Amino acid sequence: MFWSKKHKYNAKKTEIDWIKFDSAFEARVYTYLRDNNITILDRQIRFVLQDKFRYKGEAIRTIEYKPDFLIEWNWQQFYVDAKGMQDAQFKIKLKMWQFRYGQTGLELLIVKSIKDLEQQLWHYPSYSQHSW
Repeated sequence: MFWSKKHKYNAKKTEIDWIKFDSAFEARVYTYLRDNNITILDRQIRFVLQDKFRYKGEAIRTIEYKPDFLIEWNWQQFYVDAKGMQDAQFKIKLKMWQFRYGQTGLELLIVKSIKDLEQQLWHYPSYSQHSW
């Protein structure tokens, strides 16, 4: 008999354009980006939040964070993470990411809905709006 582990928030793995997504919401974000000609440069880029180390002889694993997408919008790059539900583990990882990478100029957009994504993207002015 086959048993599959159920996701705690009922996220359903989804496939679009031969790409597998961890949730239907992440797939909807991908579809929105694709349909609006927003360049997706990469997916699931690994950020090390804390390096591995040894403590009292025990190996402690690396803590990593992987936003869903790296996009280019109006000549700027953004990391986009589709998070319908933010659990305690994500909130801790977000704080660690902000501490380690927040001052480097990397932009991270945490989106709860497509409308939220639109609002965050349109917050950044387009190239044509600059007065040179």
